Amino acid sequence: MKKLFLLLIAGSTAASAFAQSNTHNHGDSLLPRWVIDFNLLGGLSNQDLTTVNSAANYLGALNMNTGLLKYNNGYGLGADAQLGFFFGKKRHFGVGTGVMFMQQYGDAILNNYHAEYQSTDAAGNIFRQVVNGNDVRETIKSTNINIPLVLKYKNRFSKHWGFTADAGAIFNLQMNNAYTTHASFDYEAIYKFQKNESGGTTSVYDNTPVASANDWFITRAEFFKNNPNGNVQQYFDIKRALGYKVGEGLQPASKTGSSSYTAGSVGFLIQPSVNYFLSDNVALNLGAYYMFQPFKNNAQADYKLTTGVANYTSVTNSVTESKYQNYGINLGVRFFLGKKDRDHDGISDRKDRCPDVFGLAKFHGCPDTDGDGIPDDQDSCVLVFGLAKFHGCPDTDGDGIPNKADSCPFAAGPISLHGCPDRDGDGIIDRDDLCPDIFGLAKYHGCPDTDGDGIPDNEDKCPTLAGPASNQGCPLDSVKVIPAEPVEDNMDISTPILFDVNQTIIHESSYPLIDKAATEMKTNKNMMLTIDGHADASGLEAKNRGLSLRRANSVKSRLVSKGVNAKRVKTVGHGSSIPAATNKTHDGKEQNRRAIMHITTNRK
Repeated sequence: MKKLFLLLIAGSTAASAFAQSNTHNHGDSLLPRWVIDFNLLGGLSNQDLTTVNSAANYLGALNMNTGLLKYNNGYGLGADAQLGFFFGKKRHFGVGTGVMFMQQYGDAILNNYHAEYQSTDAAGNIFRQVVNGNDVRETIKSTNINIPLVLKYKNRFSKHWGFTADAGAIFNLQMNNAYTTHASFDYEAIYKFQKNESGGTTSVYDNTPVASANDWFITRAEFFKNNPNGNVQQYFDIKRALGYKVGEGLQPASKTGSSSYTAGSVGFLIQPSVNYFLSDNVALNLGAYYMFQPFKNNAQADYKLTTGVANYTSVTNSVTESKYQNYGINLGVRFFLGKKDRDHDGISDRKDRCPDVFGLAKFHGCPDTDGDGIPDDQDSCVLVFGLAKFHGCPDTDGDGIPNKADSCPFAAGPISLHGCPDRDGDGIIDRDDLCPDIFGLAKYHGCPDTDGDGIPDNEDKCPTLAGPASNQGCPLDSVKVIPAEPVEDNMDISTPILFDVNQTIIHESSYPLIDKAATEMKTNKNMMLTIDGHADASGLEAKNRGLSLRRANSVKSRLVSKGVNAKRVKTVGHGSSIPAATNKTHDGKEQNRRAIMHITTNRK
């Protein structure tokens, strides 16, 4: 039975895996934790009986065979009621207790009973009593009341089908045996006489295993030896009427009675079942059960099956130990009690606005994932801390446009440009403007054409004098380039260009540095420039990479506005991956918000 139980558990696990497509809608976690089980039990019953050896209790016992007591034809009927509680997130396992009532029916049979012992008749004469049992059998009804304390397992495979099993201890409260005996006995007598001092005779007990041929036998064998066709029943009745303790096929004066085991027991119960769910609150159980209970009993110290004609003591009074086993089929019903709480947040599904997600009571069961005080079911940006006026979405640059609708969420800009800045006010957002600090034209990507020669200033060698493209925008009568503003000769163009937090605007203090780089590039036509943009470690890295690239592009735009060919300038955004100082201090972060120009030579 243990193997069967383990196989059922294994089978339920396999079936559970096979039916995963349904469990997400009908799993155990969706059911209430409390259950009440009612089961009807029916099946076979068996008792392994150990009895006291009563031969020594008979005076002068000879040729004794007190028999071997066996239990046959057993069956049991009963019922149990249990209250169970299932714990854990998935609610597969639980504990339960209740009451179990069982009645077992069967026959206690004692075969080949034979006893010879010393007795005294009505006249006070000593003799040998010979007793043979006929059909020494008792029909027993055992009433058994127990308290089970079990571990419970359940697994719902689909909307209608599941598996459950109970296994644990059972504590006996009462065990009573009511019996009806079917026994009858043949009582015979053997007398031995010897002379006494007065010359008469006195009866004495013949204690030899084989009685002397000189003894007087009031027995069946002796009667039929002398009266082959006689009526032994009538003969024994006449002798019994004269005071001799003999009889043929005599039944006990009392055929019914009861006995109780004096010591309780602790056994165990296994009860696996298949469930059919009528609804989430009611399921039918069909399965098997196995119950084992050992009992101890204080058998009568002087127990004798019979001590005289028509005298009888139940065979159950000779039992010192009984091992009960019951096994069969159980049919029952399970009721699920309490409020359903699918997400285990302590708020019943009926009151939970988000019944499938663990949430907070103040939000009626809905979570606030980003902690902005706006429940997820009302938050348009559930993973990012945001503002109530924007339905939970942030406005990082504070321009009044939530990030999800802001094309430039980290730089403030007007609504007309979808939140992107336009420093020079030319209608071209800075990230698309090659000259973001100078009012320009859309056809020149935001750069001006001061002399109107069709060549934008950032590509025009003579931006204030009109000239053809063939002469790089300078008039044909002039090939002289207007010199750039003077800069310090000892200035290192690889000096970091610093930026404010989340900004790409170049401080005027860095203009001379960029202008020097522009002058050197105009002088050295083979010189190429790489601009590396950097950011501090604040914020998300993906945003930092974009910010660092825009900083590099701001420097490039300044160079182009000074006449540097954009194709000779390469920009790279490194984000916060290459810090110049620690990001744990304000000063360190300030040093990390930078762009650095590196000069290379174009070797053609």
